[in-house]
Amino acid sequence: MPMTQHYDRLLFGATIILTAVGLAVMGSASWVLTAERYHRAPSYFLIWQGATALIGLALMLAAMHLKLHLIFQPKAVTAFLCLSWLLLGAAYLQEPINATHRWLRIAGFSIQPSAIARLATLLFIAVFLARKSGEEHHWKELLPVGGAAMLSVLLILFEPDLGSALVLAAACGAVFFAAGIPIRYFAPVGVLGIGGLVWAVLSSPYRLDRIKAFIGAGADHAGYQSQQALIAIGSGGLLGRGYGSGLQKLFFLPEPHTDFVFASTAEELGLIGMLVLITLAAVIAWRGLRVSLAQRLPAAALASFGITIVFALQALIHMGVCLRMLPPKGIPFPLVSYGKTDLLITLLSIGLLLNFSRKVCS
Repeated sequence: MPMTQHYDRLLFGATIILTAVGLAVMGSASWVLTAERYHRAPSYFLIWQGATALIGLALMLAAMHLKLHLIFQPKAVTAFLCLSWLLLGAAYLQEPINATHRWLRIAGFSIQPSAIARLATLLFIAVFLARKSGEEHHWKELLPVGGAAMLSVLLILFEPDLGSALVLAAACGAVFFAAGIPIRYFAPVGVLGIGGLVWAVLSSPYRLDRIKAFIGAGADHAGYQSQQALIAIGSGGLLGRGYGSGLQKLFFLPEPHTDFVFASTAEELGLIGMLVLITLAAVIAWRGLRVSLAQRLPAAALASFGITIVFALQALIHMGVCLRMLPPKGIPFPLVSYGKTDLLITLLSIGLLLNFSRKVCS
């Protein structure tokens, strides 16, 4: 009988819907800002994000049909990781944008290497940790894998991009834990990580101000973003002010199309709009975890787990910032916030999840 391949249709559908909804709410959030601040056509960000989404969906479909042995070739994932490091390093050689080296301009296009490094690092550690699946891991064997993950985190941290570095570090830690690495190996890394986090906060005045504002210990100016986000969410009520009728995006709420798109959505579409975003993101995270748990191939199980953890962390941190449960961190809501590279990598990553979800039946 012919062999039929099935993909997780719920994961596929939720991804398509969230991407479409994201385009709609991001377009509304950026409409006035684009014309007044950037002096471009109001539809500029929407057109770019829409074109990127089409390319990303093509990448997702291509990733769905890749052979697993090609995805998990050690040489391939190593080359991918090295390429991401080169891109991260090249960003330091260019003039900073907004006092950071988070973006790299190539042939007139701007890319965010940290998003590429995120996927490359997770695939690399998944492949090399899976080599000894079910066996005892010795700390000497873990040094190259752990060192590679740490290098990626440090390169992103020094851009500086503390939020993205923390998300990657947490995802890598989760993958190491899922691979059965003994808890005792986490202690020294945890101490170094906490020390590095304290240093990153204390050495940066604006980060320290955000922490003070979050805990209510002064630096009121640093709490302006969170305050405006809460106003946007509170004023939305159950049904919102109406699509396109938000007021906070009129230069009260900073970056309504990126860092605070969830708050902007809440103002215009109310609690119903918030629940739509939350539900769609939750479905993607749930199906991603289900894919990971159902895997027989260790590398696919670890990779899908890491990809899902990154997606869930980004969504949770973004919502936590908008609800003033966390200090402002500039983490995008996946598939919703404006950001071409992040959108491409997220859709590519979900394409890999869909690939791993295949069931071959006779």
